[in-house]
Amino acid sequence: MMARNLIQKELYQLRWFILTGLLLSISTAVATVVSFRYFGHLVEDLPQELVEMLIKYDLARDLLSLFGDFPLYIWSQWHAKNLFQLAALFAIIFAASQFAGEVSKKTMGFYLTRPVTRQLGYLAKITAGLLALVFIFSTGTAAFWLVSRIMGYTAAWGKFFAALTVSLMWIAVYYQLACIISVFNKEPIMAGVLAGVTGVLLSLPGLFAASRQFSIFYQIRAVEYYILGNSLFPPLLIGLLLNIFLLFAGMDLFTKKDF
Repeated sequence: MMARNLIQKELYQLRWFILTGLLLSISTAVATVVSFRYFGHLVEDLPQELVEMLIKYDLARDLLSLFGDFPLYIWSQWHAKNLFQLAALFAIIFAASQFAGEVSKKTMGFYLTRPVTRQLGYLAKITAGLLALVFIFSTGTAAFWLVSRIMGYTAAWGKFFAALTVSLMWIAVYYQLACIISVFNKEPIMAGVLAGVTGVLLSLPGLFAASRQFSIFYQIRAVEYYILGNSLFPPLLIGLLLNIFLLFAGMDLFTKKDF
């Protein structure tokens, strides 16, 4: 009962962020599907002579291919772009607000004087943040699917939603990293900046073919599963183990932190 009350409190404090994230997720999903029809028609209407000239250039050839392949388009514009960018942003916002934000407002001490252990308090915060992220981006993904079906587009929807589980698992990893960073900061803006810088550093392995699997954002994009056709389970298992490790590491740091 106490844990549920704490989670509800956290969700209530995040309510405006959740609402904003939900609106952005849904509107971006809808706009992405509608854009395919608009730009797809533009590509179809291009004169054949112009198409033959453009395919000589890599970027133009990739764009022409993208707007001629809806299954590839939905991954490239959702999992690999809008979903991961919005999710990373809101992971930072949630983490900075839940920890550094409370310290800044001088409400963390009051929170810790409640008849609960620090471990339970930390677990409640993490649970609320993860529930909010899953809700926002599962809803956005469902909106993407619904609008696509209404507009008559077909794709391997089971694969589309399965890739979402990989994305959410690794978004959770990034969120927990951001929470640990936020625990050690008194200002939410600084916590957010440091979490963003950490994200940039963690993305650097993705610049090189030999190390891209070690990039957290490469994993969020679910490239191995959706594009390369590899098994769904290795990235899920590794992500789960990292989440468990970060949960206990963050809990230990939060317990020992002098607020």
